[in-house]
Amino acid sequence: MPLGAALSSISLLLQNINVKKPTVHVLKNITPDKPVIFSDKNINYLDRTKPEEFGYTTEYIEPFLNEVTNDLSVRPNRVIIVKGDKVIGERYAHPYVKDAWNCVFSATKTVTALALGLLYDDGLVNLDEPVCNILDIANKVGNLQNKKITLRHLLTMSTGNTFNEVESAVSTKWVKDFFNSGNKFKIGSKFDYNSLNTYIIGACVEKLSGKHLSELVNERIFKPLGINDTYFEVSPEGIAKSGWGLFIIPEDMAKLGIMFRDYGVYKGQRILSEDWIKQMSSKQIASTKAGHRYDYGYQMWVKEEINLSFFNGMYNQDILMFRDSGVVVVMCCANNEAFHGSNHYPMVEKYFATKEMGNFELIKTPGSHDYPNNESLMHYYDSIVDKEFCPTNKKANACGILPLLLQNEMGTYAKGIKKLMFTKKDENYSLNITEGT
Repeated sequence: MPLGAALSSISLLLQNINVKKPTVHVLKNITPDKPVIFSDKNINYLDRTKPEEFGYTTEYIEPFLNEVTNDLSVRPNRVIIVKGDKVIGERYAHPYVKDAWNCVFSATKTVTALALGLLYDDGLVNLDEPVCNILDIANKVGNLQNKKITLRHLLTMSTGNTFNEVESAVSTKWVKDFFNSGNKFKIGSKFDYNSLNTYIIGACVEKLSGKHLSELVNERIFKPLGINDTYFEVSPEGIAKSGWGLFIIPEDMAKLGIMFRDYGVYKGQRILSEDWIKQMSSKQIASTKAGHRYDYGYQMWVKEEINLSFFNGMYNQDILMFRDSGVVVVMCCANNEAFHGSNHYPMVEKYFATKEMGNFELIKTPGSHDYPNNESLMHYYDSIVDKEFCPTNKKANACGILPLLLQNEMGTYAKGIKKLMFTKKDENYSLNITEGT
């Protein structure tokens, strides 16, 4: 690790340990990662229909929704099931709604690979060309082994590079630090998941196209799919956080799944070549780490035995495509899984891996995790509505809303909580939290 990054890491660690002071960004002059607010004025919703139109029954779809809802290890907040180009089932857990942004974390990686596919289809990409040549930094590579890294190595997470997500949180020169870092093993010899591989792919896409990743994706993928409201975070270098920085609504996640399931075609319009989609969704390298149920294609997870490929992000932000059945399932969850430990994977496979409806005992009772309305507390609630509550103890307001892990992951450090206020509209109560900036 470079000396500057090492010192920043120590500073950040000490901040996390010291609960008496708020956690702030250890890097200077860093602007907010997401300085915009989502607008829901331009959403193009998919058509809805009954499952019966596509050979399923409501009595089959509903139990699937019940099963994933009942399992507290899954913790889904939004689920969408698509057949053809229509939604045949969906469920949203209060207070989550279908038209609100979702940070998809590492599912961003698959979108970045789609962007590279545009350039591949244009004949601008040789997957076996050294990446340092593409970025025009061959004479600046600190670790000579890294001169061997190609786009194919990055796509398959086989560089073994040691500059990773944690170190990027305390660095402002991600490309330089990546190519100066060491390697855990011989480049190309095995799989080792590292989001900075994808970041370098994004840097290559921007270099080759002459456009910011978000601009290219919006023009040639999102716009043709009718996706209008997205946001890409950027790194301190101004390059898109192509490994984890995309915000998108679940409805639009489903459109990406439809296009990918149909080998690059959406509503009759070809977006990407069938060749590229097949390369992405074929097993390119075996996954070897604990926690990985599936093998790896190009920036996505695959299980060739059942013709499954999917986008996956931390806490299970997934777009699963089953080509045998033609079903696309979007899962936005809030569990504690970084990869594939959640029970929803075998559940989804059980219901939708094959064309035929499965013959197994169906879960008929929907889960309910809402707390009962205790009328004896209503008077107390009303007595604190529209009043500001400001913490006075410095220990009490040291941390912001997000847990420190997420603050580190997303670079959204806050100077503690400034005030709380309860509000009421009709019979609904809300809690408004103001953080320091």
